[in-house]
Amino acid sequence: MVNITNNCLFQNYTEYCTIVEVTVRSISVLSAVCAIIVLVLIFLIQRYKFVSQRLILYLVISTLLDAITLALGGLDLSESAACTAEGFFRMLLRWNLVVWVCSITVNLFWNVVVGRRSNRYLEIGYVIFGVVIPIGFSVFPFINSSYGPAGIWCWITNKTYAGKILRFGIWYVPLWIIIGGIFIIFLIIIVKLLFKVKRWTLYNSQNDKKKDKIRNEIKSLFLYPIFFLVINIFPIANRIQNVIVPNHPLFPLYLLHAISTPLLGLGFTMLFVVNKDTLRDLKWSNFKTTLLTRFKSNSTGKIKEIDVEGTTKIDEHTVVIKHLA
Repeated sequence: MVNITNNCLFQNYTEYCTIVEVTVRSISVLSAVCAIIVLVLIFLIQRYKFVSQRLILYLVISTLLDAITLALGGLDLSESAACTAEGFFRMLLRWNLVVWVCSITVNLFWNVVVGRRSNRYLEIGYVIFGVVIPIGFSVFPFINSSYGPAGIWCWITNKTYAGKILRFGIWYVPLWIIIGGIFIIFLIIIVKLLFKVKRWTLYNSQNDKKKDKIRNEIKSLFLYPIFFLVINIFPIANRIQNVIVPNHPLFPLYLLHAISTPLLGLGFTMLFVVNKDTLRDLKWSNFKTTLLTRFKSNSTGKIKEIDVEGTTKIDEHTVVIKHLA
């Protein structure tokens, strides 16, 4: 473990910095391991055939890279090029995660509310946004050389006025605006799905099982944005306290910040694994079939799904709802 006591924010209680450092690295390693497990499961149960599934795949990959960056972060807390590079990649990967969460939400809106199928061109658009937007936000701190030591890791420093403004201007304020937008979109999606369930009740009394399934999926639709919101509460509270009282850091807030920041990978992993459809597919027979089909070059791998309209076809409508939750 790297000794960070020389740069400790709590000069009279250097053991606090050790506790925070161990917490961040431990949870980050656990999140990285969980992300790797999910990646293996995605390929074993073939959850990459549709755009909606691949968006979750991209999110998990980004989560893995973010967890690795957190686990290896804070090795050099001086005003150095290494610290600047760490701050840049931390900002880049965090924005990449935000963009993938937004892409999953927008894709669900496109499938359910607009009623259009996702295609390869739309996926390419998501990927472009997933690269351009993070890079765009990440280069801003270079203008005023604002990357540097930021507590127990390297990020946007609060030692300058420009750094304090940038922390909120290019991260926390846009983040909470995006989270609010995500919730509005999900409310629209839920209203649309409830309307479909009601229509099934009026026109076809034989769709009770399908109706119950959709209702269960509606309940789980909020899990991703809610979790994303919750884990950002303590980091933003800590950064607000840093601005108000910069020379008096609070250990409880820093500890909660250290716990919640690396939890993204672990949380998304749990949301993916505890899904009923995922649990149903976690069988040796499915794994064996997947491994065998790898050796068959002519295997088509087509899967039939039932979309929200009740017709049987290969469609994004159901796949999004089924695998996002």
